[in-house]
Amino acid sequence: MKEKLLKNWGLKMMAVLIAFLVWFLVANIEDYSITRTITGIPVEILNEEAITGQEMVYEIVRGKTVDIKVEGRRSVVEKLSAEDFIASADLSELSITNSAQITVDAASATVRREVNISIVDSMMKVEIEERGEKKLPISVVTVGATQEGYAVVSAAATPNMVTITGAASKVKDVKTVRVEVDVEGLNTGITTRGELILLDAEGEVVEAEKITTNLSTVAVRVLIQKTKEVPIEIIPKGEVAEGYSIAGDIEYQPTTVLIAGDEEVLRSVRSIVIDDIDVMDKNSDFETTVDINQYLPEGVVVADTTQDIAIKITIEKLVEKTMTIRVNDIQFAEQAEDLAYEIDANESQFTLTVVGLKRDLDALTVEDLEPVIDVSAYTSEGTYQATITLKELENIQYTEELTTNVKVTKVEVTTESTTESTTEATTEEVSEDTTEE
Repeated sequence: MKEKLLKNWGLKMMAVLIAFLVWFLVANIEDYSITRTITGIPVEILNEEAITGQEMVYEIVRGKTVDIKVEGRRSVVEKLSAEDFIASADLSELSITNSAQITVDAASATVRREVNISIVDSMMKVEIEERGEKKLPISVVTVGATQEGYAVVSAAATPNMVTITGAASKVKDVKTVRVEVDVEGLNTGITTRGELILLDAEGEVVEAEKITTNLSTVAVRVLIQKTKEVPIEIIPKGEVAEGYSIAGDIEYQPTTVLIAGDEEVLRSVRSIVIDDIDVMDKNSDFETTVDINQYLPEGVVVADTTQDIAIKITIEKLVEKTMTIRVNDIQFAEQAEDLAYEIDANESQFTLTVVGLKRDLDALTVEDLEPVIDVSAYTSEGTYQATITLKELENIQYTEELTTNVKVTKVEVTTESTTESTTEATTEEVSEDTTEE
């Protein structure tokens, strides 16, 4: 048996070698070497405290990701992706141009042995600037319209301050921080959370790439209550200077205000009265603006954008006007049936001086004065001194009291009148008798 195995052993060894060579050639032909580009490998930052520890911040201008070329056997290289490699840049080794070398290595030792790696662009470029920080209040902005007849009374964030840090140039741009809450169709308050929005002076969103905040979201409470529109009343306080008067109606805008509050409280509010506009001793037009909020009842707030009431009070100098009242213009009041009244024949007219605003005096007539003498106290014949009473008119002053003599005489009752009275009485008696029968 041994002789058979050793027989022609050289030929047998040669056959084995030839078979191995054929296998080796076939294997290498099928698994040839290739080169492949793998893109988008994220670059890990090392030792960033070398910059941030000096109260500085940085931004990566170029090199957040890196592309590499990988050379190796096809069976290995074709299976590789960006996750199979680790890229890093050490910021403690920045060059004078603020560039750092990017290094790339395979994540596993097996791949490391199988491939060769070359980096397409091996430099990371960064910009460095001073670190800025500031605190800003958080404002809540509601968007959408509440249910008709309701309004947003208040909206507040908790916490209501945020700390912004980052590149000084970017932090400086941030002027306001707000949270938006949708209240479309709501008729009751809500509590929710909202994301912070950073805005510049023009109301444009500031990109937060170079900025960090100590908060990302905040709790927001929005109070929604019933509304009611009520008129505004203006009541001046004090007296204007002597010889002057408030001319016409007081002008103010707006004349109504939309308020909100508990429905029961709103029911009792009829108007908002502004009664402390001081005009004491003023002798010229007066303008002022007041905040309507200080005149609202407790539990009531303004429900629209109206906050200030613009008020204008026109003050003019008083003028005089002389008017003539004729005897025929004067009426007697409370006359007795058996007495006759006559004004002194020596007085045919009376002169009266009135004081007021020019616009009022220009339109004033004797008929407006309604001159009258009350004769109810004159019950017997004689001559009496009487006062001519004039109608009290708004913004009109009388500088004097008019008096005159009134002669009172008896009125004779005629026989005809007596007979007619007797006949009427008899007729009434007959009618009553007939009715009884």
